[in-house]
Amino acid sequence: MHKTVFAAAFFFIAGTSLATAQQAPAIQEGHLNQLDADKDGGVSRAEYQSFMTAGFAKLDANRDGFLAQGEVSTMLTPDQFSSLDANKDGRVSRNEFLNQVMKDFASADRGGDGQLK
Repeated sequence: MHKTVFAAAFFFIAGTSLATAQQAPAIQEGHLNQLDADKDGGVSRAEYQSFMTAGFAKLDANRDGFLAQGEVSTMLTPDQFSSLDANKDGRVSRNEFLNQVMKDFASADRGGDGQLK
């Protein structure tokens, strides 16, 4: 389920429309190129974290520092939202969001070199 959260968050933040979060496609090379700020052919952990930090701010429509289910209902199912809500307080903090998407980054880093290629 977390890989779906990773892909759904990426596509939603990048502005790519999804029919549902459950049908999130895999991130492809062209999408990674959008995140490759230094154009070295890979997306570093820092580049990805910067993108997702900005993405969290974009998703936080009411600017309260948390994501409510209603703010992400078009990209996450209630179960996916719940899996991000580590402390189960009914909202997702920036840290909870970043902790999960960076875990997902580490899982996607098949080479273990801190780069997505």
